[in-house]
Amino acid sequence: MFDRRERSKDKIDELEYIVRNIPDMVLRVDIRGRITFVNAASILFFEKPPDLIIGQPIEDVVNEEGMVPVDFPLIQRVFKTRQAEIIEGEINSKSGLKKDIEIRILPEPDKNQRNPHLVLLVRDITMRKAAELKVVQAMKQAQESDMLKSAFLANMSHEIRTPLNAIVGFSQIIIDKDIDEEEQQRFFGYIQQNSNQLISLVNDIIDISKLESNQLVIRETMADLKLISAELKSIAETEKNNRDKDHLLVILEEEDLGSGALILADSYRLKQILINLLVNAIKFTPKGYVQFGYKLKDHDTLLFFVRDTGIGIPETRQQEVFQYFHQLENSLNRSNTGTGLGLAICKRLVELMDGSIWIESEPGKGSSFFFTIPYRIASPNA
Repeated sequence: MFDRRERSKDKIDELEYIVRNIPDMVLRVDIRGRITFVNAASILFFEKPPDLIIGQPIEDVVNEEGMVPVDFPLIQRVFKTRQAEIIEGEINSKSGLKKDIEIRILPEPDKNQRNPHLVLLVRDITMRKAAELKVVQAMKQAQESDMLKSAFLANMSHEIRTPLNAIVGFSQIIIDKDIDEEEQQRFFGYIQQNSNQLISLVNDIIDISKLESNQLVIRETMADLKLISAELKSIAETEKNNRDKDHLLVILEEEDLGSGALILADSYRLKQILINLLVNAIKFTPKGYVQFGYKLKDHDTLLFFVRDTGIGIPETRQQEVFQYFHQLENSLNRSNTGTGLGLAICKRLVELMDGSIWIESEPGKGSSFFFTIPYRIASPNA
């Protein structure tokens, strides 16, 4: 009999040791809803001595710290039904951080019901909730990505077929029909125009592939800003003529940097960015002007800009233009079709060149695109 009592006492001591030292909060509540026991984790969390917790209503102690829905009716329901309840809520720790917690309210086994109690196991589930949120967000992003990629593939099919059909069609006309030299030259012009469009599309796809796989390398050499600007002016004039917009003014505004116009930069990628911005400006500007150029922002930063008096972009859509595929929405129904890749590629290229790009725009009043790159003067003898 004595050994049995000793073994029983040892088990009670072991259980008490475990309960007092587990990281979860453990509270014992009587039929009146008052706390009769708290473990060490509870004392640390509430930062109160046991005598200020023991004997207090559970709803006052717990709800004092946050928004946990523990109240006396809930406690009474568990006593009555003898069924466990699990609830979740928020609680404010003494450090000021909000934490997500789970509370399991369990009826103690008491056959005689002489001294009925409930046990509340309170667990911090903040990390679990954060992980669940990340999973949900990842699933949402994956679904959005799948939708965008599907739209991208559908649009690519259209964008590739359009110039290919023109090239094949006009080539067949030239071969099969007896046409005069003037008309032949006109058809050759259509073939060349659509060939350039197809090459540009393929180049965009290759650039995306390189950017996404981190294989695109910026190659800095000596770049002459004045020569680049003159070349861009010529390209812009040709572009506006090809689009039957001879009435548009193309204005070049450049700061006189003297010998400082020779800089260290990737001239090919720099021209690619500016050409894309200029072509877009001309495409979406029905009248007025397109202005571009560069100036020193400060002693080690060069600022480039392309302004237009075109249709403008709503503020709610301004960040979307720098994202892959987001311009594809309804692109097949627009008069100015495009893949929606150019500005996204520009953003990535600018960032690879240690710069930043942004837009200022208002619908009906035009758009201004700006981007910066480091200003490093190159030696002519380098």
